[in-house]
Amino acid sequence: MNSKLKKDAQNTGDKGFTIIEMVSYIALIGIILTVLFNMILLSFKTNSTILSWSKVNSDTHSSLERMTYEIINAQYVYLPTSNFSTSPGGQLSLVTKNELAVNEQKAYLDFYMENDTLFLKKDGLEPVALTSADVVVSDLEFSYHQNGERESITIDLTIKSARVGASEVEIHILNTIALR
Repeated sequence: MNSKLKKDAQNTGDKGFTIIEMVSYIALIGIILTVLFNMILLSFKTNSTILSWSKVNSDTHSSLERMTYEIINAQYVYLPTSNFSTSPGGQLSLVTKNELAVNEQKAYLDFYMENDTLFLKKDGLEPVALTSADVVVSDLEFSYHQNGERESITIDLTIKSARVGASEVEIHILNTIALR
């Protein structure tokens, strides 16, 4: 019977794992899981950065496009309510003939920054936000230039991502637009 127990013990020894093999397998699995976790984390961070860039770029482009359109088509800059100071948060007031109400000869519109958002306000209408809640307008300055009868406006605009924890995404635009 003694020989039968020895034979069974030898057979079971061939079928199991040693401690060194178990530790090696666990270490290998740990390394693989760490690499996979870091790749997934990097993927999420890259996606977040791309989404932030996309939103900031989109809002900057659409805001600048709207301001350019209104400035080019304005009759003149309305100086009494425009604010061309060097402090951030200036205001640009324009007189235009675009989209007039019935029996109106001209309309006034304003571009200004309030609560980190860029707004367009037309006579008799509620202000319209030109930027979304996903971005912050951190700087808006207007400069007025006149060369003879020709007026132009320089826009200094900085928009950045409002997402907390997102990569610092910021676009700064300096653009000069002449009235027709």
